[in-house]
Amino acid sequence: MIRWWQAIPPVILMLAGMLLWDTIALAQNDDDDPPAEAQPGQVQFQNFEIQEDQFDSWIFQNFPTAAAARKKLDQMLSLQMDDVDRACQLTESQKKKLLLAGRGDMVLFYEKVEVVRKKFLLVRKDQQKFNEIWVDISPLQVKFQAGLFGDDSLYHKTLRNMLKGEQLSKYSQVDGERRKFQYRAKVELVVAMLENAMPLRDEQRQKLITLIVDETKPPRSFVQQQDYYIVMWNISKIPEKTLRPLFRDAEWKVLNQQFAQVRGLEQWLKQSGALTNEEEGDQ
Repeated sequence: MIRWWQAIPPVILMLAGMLLWDTIALAQNDDDDPPAEAQPGQVQFQNFEIQEDQFDSWIFQNFPTAAAARKKLDQMLSLQMDDVDRACQLTESQKKKLLLAGRGDMVLFYEKVEVVRKKFLLVRKDQQKFNEIWVDISPLQVKFQAGLFGDDSLYHKTLRNMLKGEQLSKYSQVDGERRKFQYRAKVELVVAMLENAMPLRDEQRQKLITLIVDETKPPRSFVQQQDYYIVMWNISKIPEKTLRPLFRDAEWKVLNQQFAQVRGLEQWLKQSGALTNEEEGDQ
């Protein structure tokens, strides 16, 4: 069964955890100091402070520092270039152009990180103002998780402008097959999660997976925290006359409950970049 907390945006969960665990240093008030007067409906902490190194943990997730994350990005860029080279047999000049473009994406991303870091340092001891910093942190988290070299990157634009004729044809074929393979894997995972709430027959399961893959488009990028919501959003956009025949009445009721949850997250999906206007209109 899909629990209620699965519908809560990761940023909100992270903020709750931040307030509960050791990322906040709290000190007891001196006995002689009068208690601060709290505003109605507000929870106030004395000596609120977020440690400086926590910023990198939020942005780069599993990497302890910005430098460690940069090393991983270098490796990812190299791997992506190798994939393109195998498909298209790039010239040395083309490789240099791609490398410069990819590193340019990294420079632009890290410049944005440093801008937000400066804001963070200014508010890390001010609880009220600190809550406002999440609007800047969340897009950076999503961008890092999705990868810096996606469709809107300098790397990808350079690649598309650089490849011509047979090279472009080969790359488009390989890239399309790769994206479809990734998307099918995500769809299979989401269907497996749905079965916690409504077990499916094997034939029914396979028909549903095939229908989703055939009737919807892969997202522009895959972000682990948001894959479930994107796939469910896509399923919800399949015409009812096409989707409904696969389910019994009870199953259809459960499925619509899941659709209602994901529709409630539409604004968050758009703000985080997981759902674009183009993708919304394509369904």
